[in-house]
Amino acid sequence: MEKKILFMFLRAPFGAIYYTEGLRAVVGMMSGLDEHKVTCVYAGDGAYYCLKDADKSESAGYVKTIADISETHYYVEKESLDERGIQEGDLDGMFEVISRDDFAKLISDNDVVYDF
Repeated sequence: MEKKILFMFLRAPFGAIYYTEGLRAVVGMMSGLDEHKVTCVYAGDGAYYCLKDADKSESAGYVKTIADISETHYYVEKESLDERGIQEGDLDGMFEVISRDDFAKLISDNDVVYDF
């Protein structure tokens, strides 16, 4: 049975394996019999991953695999950007900015929520 699954990336993208493992989990959830619908949101210190110049080399293979499997939406929370002094122009083009209220709605609208 297909489920709507939200992956929240809340930690800084350096010094740990949360991003790589989180994106690996996204691939796993999108594969197989059920092919769940997956959304990724970056908030808190996770917003740093969304920068154009952020090192995404460790996760690039997973991002490509995700794109090959299905359409996946990548969002970053506006308030997290503002709190960190990050401008929208500094973001990688794959990320869409959403409000904290929209983020909360995504959490409530999904069947399963994971955080990394």
